[in-house]
Amino acid sequence: MQENYAGDFAMKDRNKLMEVINSLNVNKIFDDKIIRKSIYNNVWFNEKNISAAVDEVVRLTKPENMREIVGLFPENSRKAKKIAVVLSGETPLDNFRDFLCILLSGNGFVGKMSHDDPFLLKTYADALAAACPEIVPDINIVERPLMDFDAIVLNDNENNSVLKEYFANIPHLFRYENLGMHLIKGDEKQSDLEELAYKCFINFGRGRHSVRNIFVPKNYDFQPLLAAFAKWDDVKNNARYFNNYEYRKSICLLGKKECIDNGFVILRQSDEMDPNVSEIFYHEYESLAKMLTFFQKNETGSDIIRFLQSL
Repeated sequence: MQENYAGDFAMKDRNKLMEVINSLNVNKIFDDKIIRKSIYNNVWFNEKNISAAVDEVVRLTKPENMREIVGLFPENSRKAKKIAVVLSGETPLDNFRDFLCILLSGNGFVGKMSHDDPFLLKTYADALAAACPEIVPDINIVERPLMDFDAIVLNDNENNSVLKEYFANIPHLFRYENLGMHLIKGDEKQSDLEELAYKCFINFGRGRHSVRNIFVPKNYDFQPLLAAFAKWDDVKNNARYFNNYEYRKSICLLGKKECIDNGFVILRQSDEMDPNVSEIFYHEYESLAKMLTFFQKNETGSDIIRFLQSL
């Protein structure tokens, strides 16, 4: 897709846009060639997490999900805006939901390409533009510095700290540190724990959707959780991940820090909330009621929807 800021933008017929999106063959768009290319470009990408990201694209673009988004933004209720997104690239298709919500809300998308994931979202955007030429003025994925936009979305990243300061005076959605929290009540089925393990490891504990901190009842029995974790031992085949694991393990041994070590992840009790890759911090609690209240207050939900509604 060429960089193009010319002409009218914000496609008016969102019903047609939904029809076109629904007609796209997502699995054909993300074929073996683009998957191989993405894996070669980023050591944290593999067939498993790219496939998971593609499945999420399929889920998000189901007609009922798209209609729900469109319904939150009545037609002609506001002037269309150009929304800039600094694409993170930390996980495959990390900003796809932003991309979809911006277009379905009747706004234009301006994406600053990430060198960590320069292919996946752009491949989808090109396919959408080919199927629906009217959308071309609404989608701009650029390599150069961002310019000519009305609002901006930035994920938490130390490289973005200067940008956050620079763009502080324009409408913005700044996503801050991902705490990746999950509450364990103690009565979970094994299938629930396997779903938690998926969230911990599908992206090697990286990205804003990975679980990195778990809250457990006092004297919690970790064995069922470890059994669920065991199915993800192939993460150690990623050299960078396993190097992190061995380094964190040596720190625990040398510092005589108590931890649970299953051979590829370190579970360690901590008052902090920023574990490294290959670590998961656990936090004990005594009152489930207080924890439920805490999690309700810290529920993030769909921040991009709320942001777009505020413009």
